[in-house]
Amino acid sequence: MVNANFQQRTAAITGWGHAVPAAQVSSETLEQTHGLALGSLVAATGVKTRFIADRLGRETQVALGLRAAQTALERADIGADGLDLIIAASAVPHQLIPSTAPLYQRGLGLPDGACQVLDVNTTCLSALSALDIAASYLETGRARRVLIVSSELASCALPWKTAPDVAGLFGDGAGAWVVELAQGRGVVGAAFASHPSAYEACQLPVGGTHNSPHDDSAHFLEQAYFQMSGDALFRVVRGQFTGFLDGFLDSIGWSRGEVDFFVPHQASPLSLLHMARAFQVRSNRYVDITRSHGNQIAASIPTAFAHAREQGQIQDGARVLMLGTSAGVQFGAVALIA
Repeated sequence: MVNANFQQRTAAITGWGHAVPAAQVSSETLEQTHGLALGSLVAATGVKTRFIADRLGRETQVALGLRAAQTALERADIGADGLDLIIAASAVPHQLIPSTAPLYQRGLGLPDGACQVLDVNTTCLSALSALDIAASYLETGRARRVLIVSSELASCALPWKTAPDVAGLFGDGAGAWVVELAQGRGVVGAAFASHPSAYEACQLPVGGTHNSPHDDSAHFLEQAYFQMSGDALFRVVRGQFTGFLDGFLDSIGWSRGEVDFFVPHQASPLSLLHMARAFQVRSNRYVDITRSHGNQIAASIPTAFAHAREQGQIQDGARVLMLGTSAGVQFGAVALIA
């Protein structure tokens, strides 16, 4: 842990929150539900439990996001009326049009015209992309306080019939950050890179102009499930991610050993184990909630950050590196002083 010595006020996460559905569902229960061999899901995924929302009831995507947002606002000790910008940062929106962010404005009780809102989607890295945008708004004086909300209901489109080993990785949940300028802490740098050669490695190929239900409704329904080629994704990550991360750390003057704590995208227990081995990171230097929460897509990183903060794993002044990969395929990293 180090003490920041910033000469200027920098964009910092001053509030954090997370929310999960009431139902925490075990892999054994899902095996029984989907007619799978006992123990097969844990063996294939490493995930023991995950939260699954009653999305047709009260646990909607927006409701979960609002719960996380309220916690983040309380922790930052500000009211919603102090927000200048709300960013909805999720892989899958509430609906195609309009964007999701206006529903957070309305849900927080803010009147028409009270703030700017926008949506950001870089799938699993959406929260990091939103944090980068928030920093630019704050540091150029376009906003004083920004709320980022990442809420995901992965359970609504999982391929249980065709790929239960993929479906078993995911869970529902929401995470939120309040971002504002602070002295002596905040974002040190951010980097992103895109590798569209593996565009089809992770996809949900419906809901846009490429595959409309009006063209072929049967084909649309067949494709309306998440698809992932783990081998194709792993090849890109294995070949490119280490160089990307080391280049970023070099650009901000950090080494891997100088990072106090890592907050990786919670893709899977195996992916975090690979990260730890590749970067020589001991288990007490990174957060891993994959076995209890599964992969919460864009909500993964802000939820993991909140857990690490609440458990005292991230303390004030610590050098923190948030990092991960997402569909596209994209790489992302944000370094900050907590």
